[in-house]
Amino acid sequence: MLKSVFLLGIILSTIVFTPFAFGQELKKATWLESISVVYDQKFTKSIQSSVAFETINNNEIQFSDEFIAKIMSHQEIRFVFFTNMEECVLGVELDEQCIMIGFDLNLLKGDLGINAIHENGQKIADELITDINNEFGVNAEFHSIFMHMDDGSASPIGDDLTTTRTVSAVFTLPREESATTFTKLSEQLINQQLRESGGFYDVAKELANKPDSIITVGINAHDTTPIMLFKVTHQERGGLGWVETEDGGAMLEYQFSVTGFDISKISPLMGLGIDKLERSKHFDDNFVPLNSVVQVIILPEYPSKVNLVNTNIIEKLDTVEDISENGWFFTSTSHDHIDARYLFGTLNSVTANELVMEIDSSDMLIQTENDSISTDDIKVGMEDSGVEQYAILIAIAIAAVGAAVFYLKGYKRNR
Repeated sequence: MLKSVFLLGIILSTIVFTPFAFGQELKKATWLESISVVYDQKFTKSIQSSVAFETINNNEIQFSDEFIAKIMSHQEIRFVFFTNMEECVLGVELDEQCIMIGFDLNLLKGDLGINAIHENGQKIADELITDINNEFGVNAEFHSIFMHMDDGSASPIGDDLTTTRTVSAVFTLPREESATTFTKLSEQLINQQLRESGGFYDVAKELANKPDSIITVGINAHDTTPIMLFKVTHQERGGLGWVETEDGGAMLEYQFSVTGFDISKISPLMGLGIDKLERSKHFDDNFVPLNSVVQVIILPEYPSKVNLVNTNIIEKLDTVEDISENGWFFTSTSHDHIDARYLFGTLNSVTANELVMEIDSSDMLIQTENDSISTDDIKVGMEDSGVEQYAILIAIAIAAVGAAVFYLKGYKRNR
């Protein structure tokens, strides 16, 4: 159950941009690149890093118009995704990888009961699998119909999974290493010009070389506008070793689950192995400040707060000129859930040191009346002299199958 919830979290969590009212129009670009680093001391006891690309333009992630139309013609379908996650659902062998067609359980079942779930799911899956194999360049075979049921537990990366029930038609094929999978699928599906534009793409390529990294590629069809996704995720849990149990026995456990990990000073780029992060050259000469984002989520074991950041803190949005400044916007400063987004403004790069945060996990926070802090209380360690601190009030949220890049309203796929 935990693995299926984790996988759905990878698939369904996206960074959503809502529209803004500005005095001048932002340039339109459909390619969205994001990096997310989740320091989770509470749920998974891990550090999860991911690089994701989203678009509503199928000239960028190149699924055919005909295939997208077939997917969207079935209102029951929420997503179609390839993943090489081990045991993507219960019963899948470790040497297999999956293609999953995700259905809304209620729409699939209708008024006919549980038998209709399998019958209707199998029927739609049989109709689509040939097209799916052609689009992904694979030969997957039917495995099972699997129900992802809400177990009532909190999701470490969003609330959407605790309220939604999903059914998947699962197809399997022989598993390959993530680096090989990344190369095959990116060359087949991602526009060549984007692959050659560097930036976050190069980071994703390197992340795919890490052991146990997960590649997730496909179409999110929950809304009226399909969103194409290409994502690489890696979860660091420390080394695996034997731990003595209370009854004197022994069990295999990851280091972070036993000893935890330190969040007093975090560097989001460190786990990605880079000293400097550059935006895609695809954005050169265009003012598209919302198309590249670095997100940091901290789920601390004990009440915590951000003491210091090494770049600007951004607090409100008034004009286009405001978002030309780079810095952190905090969507949450809660003591038990810190969520920050770094925006590049007019800059094309950021260093690892500029993204460093210092966190305080003091017992004194338990005694405070407020469960969050004001960003005014966060110190800025590397603020340029003479430069005013700008901030952006921006409704960027983690949401399930939301419509990304909404400010691009009016864009239509090429036919």
